[in-house]
Amino acid sequence: MEPLKVIQIGVGGFGRSWLKTVLKEPDVDLVAIVDVADENLKYAGELLQDKAIPMFHDHNEALSSVQADAVMIITPPQTHMTIAFDVMKAGLHIFLEKPLTYSFEDAVEFVRKYERYDKKVMINQNYRWTPEIQAMKQAIANGSIGDIGYIDYNFRRLHNSNVDTWRVHSGEFLFTDVSIHHFDLIRYLLESEPEYVTAHGIRPSWSWCEGITVGSAIFEFPKGVLMNYFGSLSDFGSSTTWNGEIRITGSEGAVELCNDIPYLSGKGGERQDLPLPQMQYSSQGYSLHQFIYSIRHDTRPDTDLMDNIKSHLMVHTVIQSIHRNERVAYDDYLQALNP
Repeated sequence: MEPLKVIQIGVGGFGRSWLKTVLKEPDVDLVAIVDVADENLKYAGELLQDKAIPMFHDHNEALSSVQADAVMIITPPQTHMTIAFDVMKAGLHIFLEKPLTYSFEDAVEFVRKYERYDKKVMINQNYRWTPEIQAMKQAIANGSIGDIGYIDYNFRRLHNSNVDTWRVHSGEFLFTDVSIHHFDLIRYLLESEPEYVTAHGIRPSWSWCEGITVGSAIFEFPKGVLMNYFGSLSDFGSSTTWNGEIRITGSEGAVELCNDIPYLSGKGGERQDLPLPQMQYSSQGYSLHQFIYSIRHDTRPDTDLMDNIKSHLMVHTVIQSIHRNERVAYDDYLQALNP
């Protein structure tokens, strides 16, 4: 089977990491690279070595000049929808780095267009696809902790972004760009959507960002299940991994993740490390492989647009709760997506 012909738009920041993943994937034929910054294209050229792959500053020029099957959009979130809508006009499959967008209105418009689109649209949520998360997923599915009652989720890091990047000027960077991973993990592990959220957020005086970098949220899930979430990108104490620390407690025990080590805690206090599954692909590699598979076999990717919009709504309702200083109903926004 012929490799998938792919254009990668964005090779700075996360784009560099993705370019390395793409170049290692034998089922991908990279046919063009796009970036607005010369220094990013120069770096990409160094990675390409002797590969003669055309480079463009303008994504529309690449779309009209190169024959491709799919486009990977790895650019700042505020550019995602403009580029994605242009790719839709070109009729290509879309792989989009999270977050989907910063705008709820743009997300609704994207969903409307997708309902009439006959190509795949997948959003990357690579935190799902690691051995430690898969071990937790299996333990919950096996009923090891019984009926779930509540979740504690803590994330703490001191993260200083480069001066004058778009991240510095982001209004709710903690939630839109980092917590989105954590919220998506909980949806994935629980196989459930929240009903309500109450949230608060602050910008500490020492923060590198103009917007929120510390915040908390209480999510109410069906059957009385609660999640207490705390996140900080301005923390001077002990740091968590990027996954954070997770404890999901049920009637028969708890499944936990600490320092990316998953384990089971019994009712008597005993602890048992969970076995890590062997994975042919993980993280970014898994996401890319699933995207390719979905195109070749016409299947729905696990994190296609209609799934990911629900993680996006967890972020959006958190932000709405902060701005309105009140408890917000998740379903009110989910219903707005219905035709």
